Amino acid sequence: MPREPTCTPGDISRRTILSGAVSCGAYTLFALGATTALNRRAFADQALGETVRTEPFARLEMLGQGVWAMISTTGPGQMQTVSNGGIIAGSEGVLVVEGLNTIEGAAWLSQMAKDLTGRWPTHVVVTHYHGDHSNGLAGHLRGAEPPAVLATLKTRELLLNQWGQPPAGEGDQVIATTGQPRLVPNAILVHPDRTTTIDLGGRTVRLVPRLGHTPSDLTIELDEPKLTWCGDLFFNRLFPWYGDAIPSKLSATCTALFEDIHTTYIPGHGPIAKREDVRNYLGMIEHVGQAAHTAFDAGKTADQAWREYQIPEALGEWAKFREDVYRYAFLAWERELRGE
Repeated sequence: MPREPTCTPGDISRRTILSGAVSCGAYTLFALGATTALNRRAFADQALGETVRTEPFARLEMLGQGVWAMISTTGPGQMQTVSNGGIIAGSEGVLVVEGLNTIEGAAWLSQMAKDLTGRWPTHVVVTHYHGDHSNGLAGHLRGAEPPAVLATLKTRELLLNQWGQPPAGEGDQVIATTGQPRLVPNAILVHPDRTTTIDLGGRTVRLVPRLGHTPSDLTIELDEPKLTWCGDLFFNRLFPWYGDAIPSKLSATCTALFEDIHTTYIPGHGPIAKREDVRNYLGMIEHVGQAAHTAFDAGKTADQAWREYQIPEALGEWAKFREDVYRYAFLAWERELRGE
């Protein structure tokens, strides 16, 4: 097995400013549609950790010494962050999770890192390319030295393609100017076939490439305390977005990911998970797959099948950020079963 690389700050070689159109995708649909559902259902519970900061759009929960989860509490007019994130501090570095939905949101998270640890972030990790996780990346450019921005190679490729930019070298930090700066992963990109480790000084963070929600997923994992940021591989109490999904991979990835009952899982959207939440999520995505297979075996199309679909009450209540969100799950299964 190849030796796992260790990442350190200061690997940025240069910054290139480009112009280009930024396309809107599934993340925009999520941001526009989730405002009511998230507040009404997904955030009904109290915080799992100690809440150290609360804003109308997000809260920070302390989950251990030097570790905080950021839970977005998206509502009307409160779209700064949208996705969940986090802060992980060691003696020599500070890592923040996600670029978030806006520059303002990312700047706030970086400021929280500075306030809580005394240092600006040295690393930023993006779990996948969707805009509610990447649009605000330039907001993390707060300190004298810009942070290393990490993601999978596929995330970088998809972001560059989305913005109509040609691929640049692995050491390039690319900003696209389209009314606001856009920043893509630049320094130490996660190898698609192995775990990347980052030594923050007395604390090691693992970046594990995954597959299922998109072709570009990764998880951020700690052993002490035992925590995993799942990105959008996991939506808690909110029906997931399947627009770019590879559904059989999503099911397999999540089954493997959630094996450790002692780990606390931070979803891409929704509150920090309890074991019941994890069990219900696995059961729900499995049930969607079974329903899709049954419908297609009966000669139904995805557009027919999703209208008849219901989640069993035993699997809990799942908010919908748009009324036709089931449609995209059945379309994803239809694509996969046809080999498209």
